[in-house]
Amino acid sequence: MITCRKQYRHCMITTLVLVLGLLMPTTMPQAQSSGNSNPMVIPNNGLAYGRFGAMWWQWALSFPLADIPFYNTGGAVDISAHQSGNVWFLAGANSGPTTRSGEVPAGTSLFFPLANLINDYPCPSEFGFEPDPGETIEHFLQRTGNAFLPQLTDLFAEIDGAPLSNLTSYRATSRLFTFTADPALSAIFDPCVTGNPQPGVAVGYWLLLAPLTPGTHTLHFGAPSWGQDVTYNLTVVPRS
Repeated sequence: MITCRKQYRHCMITTLVLVLGLLMPTTMPQAQSSGNSNPMVIPNNGLAYGRFGAMWWQWALSFPLADIPFYNTGGAVDISAHQSGNVWFLAGANSGPTTRSGEVPAGTSLFFPLANLINDYPCPSEFGFEPDPGETIEHFLQRTGNAFLPQLTDLFAEIDGAPLSNLTSYRATSRLFTFTADPALSAIFDPCVTGNPQPGVAVGYWLLLAPLTPGTHTLHFGAPSWGQDVTYNLTVVPRS
């Protein structure tokens, strides 16, 4: 597990409460556009990626501790858990190289992090983690969150064995959002988790994929320096 601060503060190698229909964009950006070096990836305009980054954390932290997606050690998984809409989230892994398999309905875009973190508030007083005088909580969490996540140079992602390029261009920072996480996570993941609704900001390198064609596909992504190496063997099936 990568630590973004001492005492395992805001670490997230990854890797993905519910996606509310009201928060989902009514239209999706198009992957096929002039100058797009990765035709299967919807370009990062900063706005959609930041919004989905926040929603990814709301999704990932909507589970009880025993079912947190990024703690799954591999094997068959129910990718549909706590998902809705036309964009689904995939989790990274906090346990070294991890391989998972599952089904995704046709026509579903996938959003997942190569490396990411959540920066939240409030924290125990001994952390001294407070905004500067006059600084908003949003600016404070964005500023310190980006300081926690370095400029990574070893990002990688492959779709069916074909490597993607220019991955540093997919970095995004969210606006302030609210999440509620299992308070048990404060002991092993983030000591600032309160178990009550609290503000946070997402920072990360993410990919938003256009829907995959029906059949089998393999996604491989991560960043060795961030401790993430994840493989998904996916089967795209007709919508029921």
